[in-house]
Amino acid sequence: MKDYELYIFDFDMTLVDSLKPSIGCYRKAFEVAGFPFDERKCSEYMRESLNQTFGRFSDCTCKLREFVTAFIMESEKDMVESTSFFSESMHVIEELYDRGKILCIASGKTEYRIRQTLDRFGITDHFDQIVGYERMVEQKPSPYCIDLIMGKYDIPRRNACFIGDSPNDMLCAINAGVDAIHIDRGDAIECVCDHRIHDLSELIE
Repeated sequence: MKDYELYIFDFDMTLVDSLKPSIGCYRKAFEVAGFPFDERKCSEYMRESLNQTFGRFSDCTCKLREFVTAFIMESEKDMVESTSFFSESMHVIEELYDRGKILCIASGKTEYRIRQTLDRFGITDHFDQIVGYERMVEQKPSPYCIDLIMGKYDIPRRNACFIGDSPNDMLCAINAGVDAIHIDRGDAIECVCDHRIHDLSELIE
């Protein structure tokens, strides 16, 4: 695998396994919005923004706010305690950090929850920047979050990459002009990318 200066990670289902705790958050948001809920589709919903998930059922702006608020409030109850890192994630984070690489996170989930999770595992200081829902003026696949991160550094985009599990992540990276690395967590999702890996450990090989 190519050696980069800057590694930008998606969070859910890339660094952490948050599928099970996310189900309750989606259930609550769907209930508040009055949408039919199918638990089997949660892994699909997790690969898109909350706005996109809402857009499957309605285009009412007022309801969108209620939907997102319900999801976020539910996620702040116990999602942090129920979220775990994938088996290889901690080792890869530590190794890249020890090598002097710049690590960042760009996620559609809230910065508050991301920081709480990182704090719980004692690795918040390993990440130079965290851009979450609160600052996502434009959601993925817009390159906004990556552009925001890249603006802090004098690093050529060819020396940066974005690692994520969804087609939106890959389009976000491509639109931003950085390498798109797709992590396949067993869903066999078809998407355009520069590299496809099945384990984050491939980043340090």
